[in-house]
Amino acid sequence: MNNRIFVLGIALMVSACVTNAAFEANWESLSKQPIPEWMKDAKFGVYTHWSVFSVPAFGGPDYIKNVYGGAKKDAKGAYSHHLETYGSLDKNGYINFVDQFTAPKFNADEWVDLMYEAGARFGGILLVHHDGFCLWDSEHTRWNSMDKGPKRDVYGEIATAVRKHDDMKLLATFHHGRTLGYATGFMDKEKGIPVKTEENKDWDIWNPEYQDFYWNEGAGAKPEVFAAEWEAKIKEVVDKYSPDCIWFDGLNTSIRNNAPSEQQVMDTFAYYFNEAEKKGQEVTICNKHAGQFNFPDSFGFLCYENGREMALDVKPWYLIDRAIAYPWSYVTDKKYKDGPDYHIKSLIDLVSRGGVFLLSLTPKGDGSIPDEEIAIMKGMGRWMKVNAEAIHATRPWKISGEGPAVMLEYNAVKKRDDWNYRQPFIAQDIRFTVSKDGKTLYATALNWPENGKIVVKSLAEGSEYYPGKIGSVEMVGLNEPVKWIRTAEGLEITFPKDKPADWEWAYAFRIR
Repeated sequence: MNNRIFVLGIALMVSACVTNAAFEANWESLSKQPIPEWMKDAKFGVYTHWSVFSVPAFGGPDYIKNVYGGAKKDAKGAYSHHLETYGSLDKNGYINFVDQFTAPKFNADEWVDLMYEAGARFGGILLVHHDGFCLWDSEHTRWNSMDKGPKRDVYGEIATAVRKHDDMKLLATFHHGRTLGYATGFMDKEKGIPVKTEENKDWDIWNPEYQDFYWNEGAGAKPEVFAAEWEAKIKEVVDKYSPDCIWFDGLNTSIRNNAPSEQQVMDTFAYYFNEAEKKGQEVTICNKHAGQFNFPDSFGFLCYENGREMALDVKPWYLIDRAIAYPWSYVTDKKYKDGPDYHIKSLIDLVSRGGVFLLSLTPKGDGSIPDEEIAIMKGMGRWMKVNAEAIHATRPWKISGEGPAVMLEYNAVKKRDDWNYRQPFIAQDIRFTVSKDGKTLYATALNWPENGKIVVKSLAEGSEYYPGKIGSVEMVGLNEPVKWIRTAEGLEITFPKDKPADWEWAYAFRIR
């Protein structure tokens, strides 16, 4: 009898804890989680696309899907490349790259210090991509970086490195919602289930020993088992590492056979929010493209891949994510189309609109960051070291900017509007931010003027945006007054005679 009373008491306590939870497992409750102030202040984050696919370094992180598409599909030439380089898939399948993924040059402090030097105030890594290999010490799968490959708790080391910086927050990104059936995505199917053909019948993807890695339903993988593991892995990361922000890649569009179910997704999110509440931690979940792609529009932190499907008049707060160079992971002889100026000008424009910029590095299979990416990050860092006050901890002003640049252009090939950050901005392309106390306005010119002057039309005498008086104008970084005059045409600012040597691409002015 006493035991029954004890058990009943425990049950009531658990029930009370559930009832008193700050967040319930439904979208209405979950949507009440605000965007943290730290995210509004951070403005810039960096993570990585790096895992087993970095070993073959061919095509991108979708190598596993492309290679098992076989000769018929030969997506990105991956199957031909694999056959020529590694031999047949029955002898050398994707699984063999796991043992080769030893990452001898991986150094968490070097990675995170480079992120921080570039101006990032939140950072992390992709913890698991579509191939399903987990970059943390996991009890829910043997396919993790502590038990195989590097034999290290990669994310644990990254988390420790991030938290050495008091003003930096920890990011975790999960892409494993696509893992069920991902490797077989280009294989022949019947009623959605992969089938053996004469070409693929001996491939390792049918080996029962590897079904907890490939998650091939045609070989017996169970969606309900996959779904349970999906949820358990996220909760494990929450418990072990307490990330400040979690990002998901197209979860809703990639769910197969209701695995995970919508309720499992909501349960997982409620768990994350409630655990954070207990710790006094401000957290958020990124909702990439929302709607049919991920979660309801009302939920989370709205994100757009490189501005895709983002309106011109998008309101605060939102995020765009981009690779430092494409494809999303390192490939042999990778080309770098854009330098630090491209990313810095993107950051300036985004921040002026109430946006946050998330950039992905693409480390090599051995764990080293390519020299080109180090140079880009250090270049961004040089600019941020001087001009960060016009970026970090600012807020959008009444208008985002002025100037002739057309930011949103129709892409006839993709049949959509795309953001154009590669255009040749001129000095009259100006972007605004304001300090949190509202006392300092920043006007950043996106180039150096040929005539040595800019006219900020939005700050003309009697302007509806700024009818008050201007006390002083200084170029950020020089910390000394510059010549200026305010007329009915605008605020005319004369640039210093000599172009500063320590930074370039854009020039911020502090207007009090």
